[in-house]
Amino acid sequence: MKFQTLKRGDMGEDVIFLQTQLNKVGSMLVADGDFGPGTEKGALYAQDIAQQPATGIANSVLWEWLDTQAEPFQYLHTNGVAFIAKEETGGLSYYHMVTRWPHYPGHSSGITIGVGYDLRFNTENDFKETWGNYLPGTYIDELTNDIGKKGSKSRSQELKSKGIEVPFKSAWPVLIEHTLPRFYRNTESIYPSLSNLPNLCRSVLVSIVFNRGASLSGSRRKEMKEIQNILKLADNKNLSKEKVKELLKGVEEQILSMKRLWSPESGLIKRRQAEANLWRKGLASW
Repeated sequence: MKFQTLKRGDMGEDVIFLQTQLNKVGSMLVADGDFGPGTEKGALYAQDIAQQPATGIANSVLWEWLDTQAEPFQYLHTNGVAFIAKEETGGLSYYHMVTRWPHYPGHSSGITIGVGYDLRFNTENDFKETWGNYLPGTYIDELTNDIGKKGSKSRSQELKSKGIEVPFKSAWPVLIEHTLPRFYRNTESIYPSLSNLPNLCRSVLVSIVFNRGASLSGSRRKEMKEIQNILKLADNKNLSKEKVKELLKGVEEQILSMKRLWSPESGLIKRRQAEANLWRKGLASW
């Protein structure tokens, strides 16, 4: 297969395809067709993994290597996986600057590492089994002290001062092999018809559960509960596809309604809007 050489400044459908290919290996790009600095960084990241010369240009060697790479998670769209990872880390540049160190996202979170792996809400056994092959034993021993505990900025700074960091090359496989399968199951536990949805729409619901958990109890979860009701109605085998799509449009409204829960300056407002946009895109392409 012949591939067009692409570089910074290029735009169009070929760039969208490139961005999607780069997302297979963890570049966390928005597939918008604009080869800007983020896509260049994604290409450099892929070349580093592939042990190719670092040019940031998508040449035939990079294209051919990307073509051999598997989709990251079979139940979700590759760009949906990239969306979740980007929302949890801030993207490659931000990860390198901030989230590669143990950090405290705030609120009820614990110390968090990699792609949204919260030590407060994981057991010691799970942590050691999940990360044992990716982090030095000294890191594992120190981070074990944060299992089950609420995090703090001072603790995250202490861990950073100890030199503890998680390369994204380690964070990505943990997400794909361990974290995403767990959150997919959690999402499916409250939305049993998840597998019947377009894969971009599945990604949206997994993103919400990744961020908010799978509880449906209380007034703060009424939109998540209503999404469950909508999905039950849409799972009626006697409905036409057009009617199903019409019902599923209501999920976008519920996602947007969740904005009521946070102050306007919260990053979660932007995340909910992005999820609503992705849901609409998933339905439109179905």
